[in-house]
Amino acid sequence: MRKFQVSVEFISGQKVDFTTKSDVRKEMYRLNINGEECIVTDDNYVLNIAKIKNIHVKKAKRNSA
Repeated sequence: MRKFQVSVEFISGQKVDFTTKSDVRKEMYRLNINGEECIVTDDNYVLNIAKIKNIHVKKAKRNSA
């Protein structure tokens, strides 16, 4: 099973790292929540597009958690 390591930096300066089964750049579901456009991953991570400053996605190694 493919996994991706995602590193997100928000405009506020907060950084979040997580591992997900979907490539948020391609395999994502877009949803409007309270008028804000958001990305929803297969693992139910919700990211507000307007508040993202930078996003990095790379394939996780097979044996990584």
